[in-house]
Amino acid sequence: MVYLNISDGVAVNDKIFTSFRLLFIMKSVSIKVLFAFAVLLTAAAVGSVSAYVINFDAPGEISSGDSFVLSGTSTLPEGLSGEVIVYKKAQVGNKKVGSFPFVIGGDGSWTLTIDTAGWDAGLYNLDLKMPENSDYSLGGSSDLAFTFTVNEAKAPAPTATVTSAPVATTGSQPAATASPTPAPAAKTSPIAVWTVLLGLMAVFAVAFASKRI
Repeated sequence: MVYLNISDGVAVNDKIFTSFRLLFIMKSVSIKVLFAFAVLLTAAAVGSVSAYVINFDAPGEISSGDSFVLSGTSTLPEGLSGEVIVYKKAQVGNKKVGSFPFVIGGDGSWTLTIDTAGWDAGLYNLDLKMPENSDYSLGGSSDLAFTFTVNEAKAPAPTATVTSAPVATTGSQPAATASPTPAPAAKTSPIAVWTVLLGLMAVFAVAFASKRI
């Protein structure tokens, strides 16, 4: 005959209970691991769908009255439009300056020219807005805001003053009349006087000789 010890039965039951408990724990862990893996796959899928990026370059400083260009690239589809909204920073409430639309080009590039005529000097902030559509949500590496400085308007360059030469007037003043130069007086040559005297003496001599004859 085989006698069973009650303590042996208890030991066997404990082993069976421990085995079931370990199996249940392993099953619970497996479910949690599978659930975490599914969440990661879902996040990766969502991230791949919304992985659109847009970037741009802009000057950090500009003078009031000048124009500046925003030029950027993106992974967004061609023809999608957005806008840049510019605010002037203030201690209490920012003042909206204007909104400027732009369109994504065929290669993902885009440009926007902004004129600052009439803007006051100070700090400005621009916000880039795209359509509120889950199909085109932007990733965290996108440029969506930018701060820049507007300085006082440049002083205009001085213009050179052109001095015109005086114009000579004709007919308003009488023309100067030339004074006639007097002709020099004729000088009597001493030879001519002696010739005349000799002639007269010869005449008298001839006359005196004719009387004596």
